[in-house]
Amino acid sequence: MNVRRRIRALRNHMEEENIDAAILIDPLNQYYFTGFYAIIYSRPIVTLITQTSVELIVPALEEEHAKEEGQIDKIHVYYEHPVGHDVFMEPMSILNKLIREHDVRTLGIESNKIPYAFALTFSKITLRDIGRFIENMRLVKDREELDLIEKAAELADIGVWESIRNTTPGMTELEIDAIGNKAILESAATKYPGSRVELFVMSPSGPERTAMPHVFSIARKIQKGDIVIHSRQVALLGYRAESERTYFVGSVKKEYKDMFEVMIEAQRKAIESVRPGVKCSEVDNAARKVIEEAGYGKYFIHRTGHGLGLSAHEGPYLRFDSNLELLPGMVISIEPGFYIPKVGGFRHSDTVVVTKKGRKIITKVPRDIDSLVV
Repeated sequence: MNVRRRIRALRNHMEEENIDAAILIDPLNQYYFTGFYAIIYSRPIVTLITQTSVELIVPALEEEHAKEEGQIDKIHVYYEHPVGHDVFMEPMSILNKLIREHDVRTLGIESNKIPYAFALTFSKITLRDIGRFIENMRLVKDREELDLIEKAAELADIGVWESIRNTTPGMTELEIDAIGNKAILESAATKYPGSRVELFVMSPSGPERTAMPHVFSIARKIQKGDIVIHSRQVALLGYRAESERTYFVGSVKKEYKDMFEVMIEAQRKAIESVRPGVKCSEVDNAARKVIEEAGYGKYFIHRTGHGLGLSAHEGPYLRFDSNLELLPGMVISIEPGFYIPKVGGFRHSDTVVVTKKGRKIITKVPRDIDSLVV
């Protein structure tokens, strides 16, 4: 992970804005700038970046982990077990000491992430937001990031396809999830030994549950004729891709087939609109027009897609009111859908990379209805 280039860009921004030091609280931003990816509970972890050093404040139980994975100049440890009277027992004391030592007058913060208690501590220091600058940095992925996202997409596809083709009536939503999970983990163990893999999956089924866009899988048993929306995100070394398919068990009603084809066409139009310079609103409108003309506009109750990277959802957001222009290196989901109460929902999601000349679809599970009746 090329954190040196990222640190250099942040320091240039700090110099331009007369910022003496910056602190990072967001765990994903910390990973982006240091390579250290922690399991976060109640113990704060803080990264301090100046023009000369990158310093990390961690609880004792993360000390060895930070040394092993972090590209950091100094690690400062606080303790919550008996180790004597000459050590720090909480992170704010360390942070305040470092701010004094570095003579910080102006401090960069992620304004939408910093806890209120932290902000109160800095009452005598000028605060400047660096959060938006970091968000903009993360919008466009470099070659290493894109490579990880493409590998994550391959794993997500494996899970989606294995779950779909092994679905049978009487199986529960949770069992559908488990089939794909096993396939993903077995593949990852073979292809990427020693790499961190994270999974998210949901498989709402039936007319009531597929009409709700976001619900966790439960122990509902699949019935013949059911709609299932099987959705997966997989992260490899923190970088995420998304693959999702709507499919049918045993048979498909004609009304479902007609609705499915509307969804397919909306997604196709949205994908075809993706290229550098196109506004996010134009991608959303391309999908929305198809669904509205088919008479289902009031049931399309979310944006057409969102960015993917270190976060499950991040910018750019493909909303009707976003004037942000797509750039090469952005990674987005394309997932227009509509959800009719007591009838069902219909949504595919694919991960798409914006390229110099257009787009590259990196999730490849079949989209057509003939492939998705099992």
